[in-house]
Amino acid sequence: MLKNMEYVYAVYLNKSFSKAAGELYISQPALSATIKKVEEEIGLPIFDRSSNPIQLTKAGEYYIESIETIMNIEKEMRSYFNHLAEDNQGTISVGGASFFCTHILPKIAQEFKEEYPDYKVNLLEANADDLIKCLRTGIVDMIIDVEKKDISKMFDSFVWAEEHILLAVPSSYEINNKLRNYQITFQNIANGNYLSERYPKINLKEFQKEDFLLLKKGNDLNQRSLKMCRNAGFTPTISMYLDQMLTSYYIASNEKGIAFVRASVTHYLEATNKLCFYKIDDDNARQNIMLYYKKTQPLPKVGTDFISFIKEKKIDHL
Repeated sequence: MLKNMEYVYAVYLNKSFSKAAGELYISQPALSATIKKVEEEIGLPIFDRSSNPIQLTKAGEYYIESIETIMNIEKEMRSYFNHLAEDNQGTISVGGASFFCTHILPKIAQEFKEEYPDYKVNLLEANADDLIKCLRTGIVDMIIDVEKKDISKMFDSFVWAEEHILLAVPSSYEINNKLRNYQITFQNIANGNYLSERYPKINLKEFQKEDFLLLKKGNDLNQRSLKMCRNAGFTPTISMYLDQMLTSYYIASNEKGIAFVRASVTHYLEATNKLCFYKIDDDNARQNIMLYYKKTQPLPKVGTDFISFIKEKKIDHL
């Protein structure tokens, strides 16, 4: 009855037959036929195909729970033996987005190595959706990502830092002339002075006629940016969709649109006068950065030591 469960699970994860087929390297008709055969075997539909994206039926929810129980048993067996070996090797794999893997995690990994010479930290760079899949399947032991309410039941986690999102506007844009009282210098962001209440927040509606640079769908900053614009009463005009926040920062510097950026970019990049920065008057411009790891899989000693270490290196403001 659970034959071909990997095909059913791929459709469940991707919420799409076409995306799952691409991931499995089979044709969509072949995948649909396989799923249909499974549904005929159990006598009930697994997926509600009338919704977009597709959703599980009640029978499908039970089927997926059963699959995950089997998968977890297999993973726990594999994990037990892997971690026996890793305890000797002292290796931990940590996943993160490009920004974290480029600017934050390497320094932490180096300092961790200095304190624990026998340990090794591997870093994996991936987008938000792939990070969750890598953690779920055991490719990485933990990930650093923005807070996600919908996965809190699947993983253990803790708040590692607080992140602030700012608006980066090309200095050449005329709109900056009337908003001088709201502008924040690169230096005042880098040294944390921008957090003071003497720097007022701007209503995004001031920029409703401008072009925006947004990250692609699936990235938390994409959803967060659109929500802030909607809260300000407008739908933004998007000139370009991008994979990474740093890319949008550099393109904004080249006067191609307005970008939503992490305040912490000022800790790692050279100061620039090509951009004007603004605090955003919306609660969505502030969020927690979390470290996630699996509930069902015990971490090796290197993992628990890394968590203790990274908690001590906690950043107050990003």
